[in-house]
Amino acid sequence: MIQKLKSHQTEEYMIDEFVYNLLKEFSLNLNKEIAIVLNRKGRIEEFLIEKKEFAELENQDSFPKKAALIFTRLSSASHPSMLDLSTLIMKKYDYVMTISLKTEEATIAFWGSQLKEVETIGPHRIEYFYNLDISSKISEVDEKQREREKIHETLTEKEERALLVDVWPKSSSELDRHLLEELESLCKTAGVKVVDKVVQVRRSIDPAYFIGRGKAEEILSICQQKDIDVVIFNRELSPAQIKNLEELLLRKVIDRTDVILDIFARRARTKEGKLQVELAQLLTLLPRLRGTGVLLSRLGGGIGTRGPGETKLEIDRRHIQRRIEEIKKELEKVKKSREVQRKSRIENQVPVVSIIGYTNAGKSTLMNRISKADVLVEDKLFATLDTTTRRVYHKGKEFLLTDTVGFIRNLPHHLVEAFSSTLEEVKYSNLILNVVDISDPYYYDHIKVSEDLLKQLGAENIPLIRVYNKIDKVDLSSVDVFDNVPHVFISAQDGRGIDTLLDMIVERI
Repeated sequence: MIQKLKSHQTEEYMIDEFVYNLLKEFSLNLNKEIAIVLNRKGRIEEFLIEKKEFAELENQDSFPKKAALIFTRLSSASHPSMLDLSTLIMKKYDYVMTISLKTEEATIAFWGSQLKEVETIGPHRIEYFYNLDISSKISEVDEKQREREKIHETLTEKEERALLVDVWPKSSSELDRHLLEELESLCKTAGVKVVDKVVQVRRSIDPAYFIGRGKAEEILSICQQKDIDVVIFNRELSPAQIKNLEELLLRKVIDRTDVILDIFARRARTKEGKLQVELAQLLTLLPRLRGTGVLLSRLGGGIGTRGPGETKLEIDRRHIQRRIEEIKKELEKVKKSREVQRKSRIENQVPVVSIIGYTNAGKSTLMNRISKADVLVEDKLFATLDTTTRRVYHKGKEFLLTDTVGFIRNLPHHLVEAFSSTLEEVKYSNLILNVVDISDPYYYDHIKVSEDLLKQLGAENIPLIRVYNKIDKVDLSSVDVFDNVPHVFISAQDGRGIDTLLDMIVERI
């Protein structure tokens, strides 16, 4: 029977009555699901029986270049499964057909270059497909792919539509709500439109999908209904979770770290900043190379893929490791240059004051107010990435004021490592200003994040002033400063408290 099938040639690149009857007879006699691979000449190239061989087919590195994959199903299900669609996309078949032998209905799924747009025909009675002009349909899909490729280069400029996902251990966590709102702000900074948010309350993280499989399928339905381009998780995902989620959701899946990196990539202006971004991107990318997901096989555009460190995953692991070492050497040269400058400052006895703080606390506005540095100021997270240093004079004293990249909660260790050449400047400061957005309800948590990172950098013993900023937005009588750390209340926006701050600085340097 297999020989009969393999010797037969269909007139069109499509199943015909002869092939269907033999497949049906063979499958029912064996009581097993079977599959065939049909080439564009209408000949059967492979014949497979049941799940094990189907999985082997999916895992093959080599496969017929232009082929259709036709499955029989013993159940009444005629829609392609997630595994069928994954095989269609990963192996670039022109189409996958699923035939229910119970209902004698079939559905075809076509692959498009934008994975969210898998197209289907059916379910229809099997006879419908005998006369289907499949070649014309394939040409139509190919043309759509070419049109998509034309706009592919402008994808980075298109406002992507995102769905945010988080897992909370309990439903009433105000901090979890705040962190999800913070992710939404990060997305706004990255130029992404947040269309919807999904939260699952569960005690433990699913090792395969992070969320439960059922919730993931619910998210797929939301993505289809609301034309979602990218699904963004508020927690760090493992490489396996990204792979599994992309195969199930048929969309790009990234996490909070990827969003932060994307913003860094947009903001980097100096050579050092660009090198640090590339290093952080590569350190994030390296563990994801093995068993990468559907979409990570071709970085192309949009959030999570842009920037000076943009790297195609076809590059092998050794090449990426070599590039990481090259960047570290280049940053080491920058570090030595900083050490020379630092030595000169020490010899000239010019004190250094570093501005740190949670992202969007108003550091750059303060820098501009004090030094007229004209640093980029925006109401967005991580508006400043590159370090800026300016001379300041007050009451006969001179000091150098340095602005740094903003801190943020749950900043992965490798991001801190990548920016160590910039952040280590803080270690050699004579004084640190921790700028705090007093109008943020979670400002105390932001203080803790910033000062914990100072400990991580080995700068916890340097004198510090807490600069409570944005007093123009709050009632000071309701503000609690918590402890006896030296502090001052200011508005970098309108200038209130700036002279008091400058007096405190010159008293301590």
